[in-house]
Amino acid sequence: MKFNLQEMRKRAGYKSARAFAERIGMSLNTYNNYEQGVTKLTLEKAWEFADVLECSLDELAGRKWPPDDLASIDPRRRTLIESYDALTDDGKTLASELVASVARDPLRRAAAAEARSAGPAPKAHGKELTA
Repeated sequence: MKFNLQEMRKRAGYKSARAFAERIGMSLNTYNNYEQGVTKLTLEKAWEFADVLECSLDELAGRKWPPDDLASIDPRRRTLIESYDALTDDGKTLASELVASVARDPLRRAAAAEARSAGPAPKAHGKELTA
């Protein structure tokens, strides 16, 4: 796997390999070997670089998530991802807390599963309920 080390280094503001090598306390030659793919990155070293570069391991490895082809995933998950991506930072925090809360609450999960299998929407006094 070829890492995007040079690209991520430059994106983080390190214009030279020397500047980044000095920042992480590594010789320029050793760092250049990583950046040029001569020396393979261990997971631990990739974590170290990603932390300093303020990027994810996925970004460092050139992996895009979520994939461009969201059609290949569960449509409910796709909706969640698309909706989440459209939120503000505060909205993302609230949404993740809400989802975590639902996932932790077995009664809520059971009620949701029961509602999905209950059939058509209930009627109130002869009229259908509307949202």
